[in-house]
Amino acid sequence: MPPRNPDLRREQSHHPREFADFVYAYPVVSRRSGGVSIGVNLNLDKFCNFDCPYCQVDRTVPKPKQAISVPAIRAELEKLLSTFDAEGVCRLARFAAIPDADKRLKDIAISGDGEPTMIPEFAEVGAMLAALQASRPELDFKLVLITNSTLLDRKIVLEGIGHLLSRKGEVWAKLDAGTEEWYQKINVSRVSLDKVEANLIRLGESHPFKIQSLFCGLDGVDPSRAELDAYLERLRRVKASGASILEVQLHTLARKPAQASCTPVTGGFLQDLRSRIESAIGVPAMVYGMET
Repeated sequence: MPPRNPDLRREQSHHPREFADFVYAYPVVSRRSGGVSIGVNLNLDKFCNFDCPYCQVDRTVPKPKQAISVPAIRAELEKLLSTFDAEGVCRLARFAAIPDADKRLKDIAISGDGEPTMIPEFAEVGAMLAALQASRPELDFKLVLITNSTLLDRKIVLEGIGHLLSRKGEVWAKLDAGTEEWYQKINVSRVSLDKVEANLIRLGESHPFKIQSLFCGLDGVDPSRAELDAYLERLRRVKASGASILEVQLHTLARKPAQASCTPVTGGFLQDLRSRIESAIGVPAMVYGMET
């Protein structure tokens, strides 16, 4: 069911990465988080090792490479955390019309305009966020990493993840395809899909995680039954390795994609896939972002 409050619906469907005069941090009302999520954009240069045709980051105006200032990130986050009351409810004026139940702080999420694990400061950022979380136990928020799963084998990335998950946190790791052919159409990367799968298995050796999968059509064609079967088989192998998959998050296009050839799949498509995941793989699955 879509949210009844029109202001809530608008905020949930519009996630700008700009806030006030901040450089890194921005608050959004997130369906997947179930409340307010504070995003941290670590890719100011918009650099990514994926070139997804469905990407909703505007790369028509590139930005120069910028060094990350960890103290500046913390300062921005502390300012935003100061806008939450004793009940963890955000009191920013922009969210005033949204019910209190929908604007409680749920997490600080590392995401942004590219792949956040690519930056050399990643482990340092993870340590800072863990320290910030420990300093504000009354707010009881998680730390979340949203990643495309390509660099989960790197020592610096695993170190940063260890910091993020040291108290209360999650990794949301991308898996959008079952076959290399579809993967190269939908994610377009020099990193193979087999490497992505191996990285998920490696992550699962140490940490439970959620899988985040976006499905859309290309040139009027949705992913085929054979493609979905291959996707389910990859999920099965990851689970069979002993990895604890907390949830599979299924979603489709919510905003304008980079290429007009991308079209959203239907809610029925995602609900059918959700049922197959739960029955065949035995993993909880949720559909996010569908208004009908």
